[in-house]
Amino acid sequence: MKRVALVFLFTSVLMAAAAAQPQTITGLVANGTTHKPAANVDITLIKLEQGMTEEARAKTNAKGEFRFNVTDANAQRLVRAHFQDVDYMEALPAGTKTVQMTVYNSAAQAPGLEVLNQSEVYQANDTQLQVISIFRLRNAGFPPMSQPAFEFYLPEGATIRTAQGISTSGMPTRATAVPLAEKDKYSLKFPVRPGTTQFEVVYTVPYGGKAQMQHKFAVVPKEFYVVTAEGIQFSAPQNTGFQETKDWPIDNTVVGINKHMITTNAKQVAFELSGKGMLPEQPDSAPAGGQAAAPQGQQRQGPGGGLGTPNDRPDPLHSGQWLFLSLLAVFLTLGAVYVYVSNPQQAAVPAGASKTKNRPGLLMEAMKEEIFQLEAERLQGKISSQDYEAAKSALDKTLKRAMQRQGKSK
Repeated sequence: MKRVALVFLFTSVLMAAAAAQPQTITGLVANGTTHKPAANVDITLIKLEQGMTEEARAKTNAKGEFRFNVTDANAQRLVRAHFQDVDYMEALPAGTKTVQMTVYNSAAQAPGLEVLNQSEVYQANDTQLQVISIFRLRNAGFPPMSQPAFEFYLPEGATIRTAQGISTSGMPTRATAVPLAEKDKYSLKFPVRPGTTQFEVVYTVPYGGKAQMQHKFAVVPKEFYVVTAEGIQFSAPQNTGFQETKDWPIDNTVVGINKHMITTNAKQVAFELSGKGMLPEQPDSAPAGGQAAAPQGQQRQGPGGGLGTPNDRPDPLHSGQWLFLSLLAVFLTLGAVYVYVSNPQQAAVPAGASKTKNRPGLLMEAMKEEIFQLEAERLQGKISSQDYEAAKSALDKTLKRAMQRQGKSK
């Protein structure tokens, strides 16, 4: 009996010693702009265990290689590559020991960046215009490059309530809009990578029943849409070229709205709004993105809920305007589907790497971006501890499940 116990103890010690032996995680980073190895890229290894823990840092060598020694290769991790003011993330499912990533050179203005369309969605009460700006961008320049932020104008007197971006991965991520030195101009801190990107900005403007709107463009959109709730009258000089339309690239099934569109090369457009009207509740059906619209008075919980408030705090626009935010969430879900099914330019990858990613992988990357943004807001004091813990818990569970599925599919 003592011999069996000694054998068991000896085996346990050996197994513990083996588990404690350093294991190696290696990676390769390619520059999709130059099609060469990406040297001197800052790499961070993050462990997903009771939250996010920064485990180690490294830099790529001249061959674009990096290496980490870890004691537990079975933990789930993320690898973040920071290159020229843009972050790129890659999942490292449990047991994965190699990773390949692609980064791009960045420029303040990526060559070939175009705004496919811009939409201004309005509802109004007696004192306030409540507006959604939706920008749909395509970054298809050659050579492919990333742009760290997107600049835009808002009307005079605008107060930004919230903003978010949707990259090619197809899931909304909170973003920060920063005022610039030029009056009414802002910078949205969200990278515009090669492919398609969509931004949504919610803002309010003081209103007394009539308003002369002046919209300036940092990048002139191919199409500009003014979308108004019924009860709001739209008018513009005939020579501006605005036309009433039934088509709208965001969603043609939304009811209770009027749409006007213009194609122009002008740096700004002008029109007038009068009257008041609220966006109506839409039919309660599941959008193409797979998430049903929230019933009136019921708030969405957890990640990926669009611009609706994911907690019990009052509506940031107006205490009685849940319908506006509920419809906003529908808009964003549909916009995410557009980006998700688009055919963005293929990224250059290192030799031997797969050139396509499955849809679960794309959604998982978007969830990683949301986690990084959440951590940044926590450090900056922009989110309460209660809201942080609730959102973080939901994101961690969802991300871990996605990583487990991706690991099983390999």
